[in-house]
Parts: sequence; structure tokens; C-alpha cells
Amino acid sequence: MVEFNDALRGYARHVLERDQFRCRYCGLDGTKSFSNWLSLSWDHLLPRGHAKRDEQDYIVTACTFCNAADNRYLEKAEAAGFVFRDRTPDELVELRRKAVQKTRDAYFEFWKTNVRGGESGGHTS
Repeated sequence: MVEFNDALRGYARHVLERDQFRCRYCGLDGTKSFSNWLSLSWDHLLPRGHAKRDEQDYIVTACTFCNAADNRYLEKAEAAGFVFRDRTPDELVELRRKAVQKTRDAYFEFWKTNVRGGESGGHTS
């Protein structure tokens, strides 16, 4: 059997399979298209140095946008005094989802105005 050293086919595959190839933040479904699948990656729910950071339960599937939406989220949360101890992975996902959604909303507004061309033009889907 061929072994792969990339995330999609190799070391993160178990995480992607567990999460059914869906971004845990926005729901992008990697089974719906090749492009969607190529957009998947993984995201750590805990900051560097945390004892459980690299445990599979604390790593989730994320699309590349959501993963990078606020790539300083963990540092900012830690600096603000957020306590990661005793939080379940689902609790951590929900907290991160809120931060990601705020960033996605801001990008969507920018896209509507500057890319799509306002309400009168551009894409229909």
C-alpha cells in the first residue's frame, strides 16, 4: 500500500474521515466536489504548548478559508485569558466557529460590494 505524506491522503486523513470530510466551522462538504475536497485541511483547537494539542480529538477538519479566517485566534484567546482547560472539543469548535463566522461575514460583505458588483450584477449562485 502506498503511504502518503500530505494531509489529505496521509497524516490527517483519519481526522477528515471522522468529520465526514466536512469543515467543522462552515460545513463545506468535501464529498460534493473535487475542488471542495482540495480545500480541506485540519485545524488545531488548542494553542501551541498545550498538552493535548496534538491529540486527534482536538484536531478538526477545516476548509482553508475557515482555518485561516483568524489564524491568530488561539493566541488572542490565550492572551485575553481564555482558559482552554476542561473544554470539550465540541465546545472549542463552537467558540471558534463564532470567530470564524464573524470573519466570513466581513468577507461576504466585501465580496458583495467589491467583487460581485453590488445587488445588480455578477454571479447568480
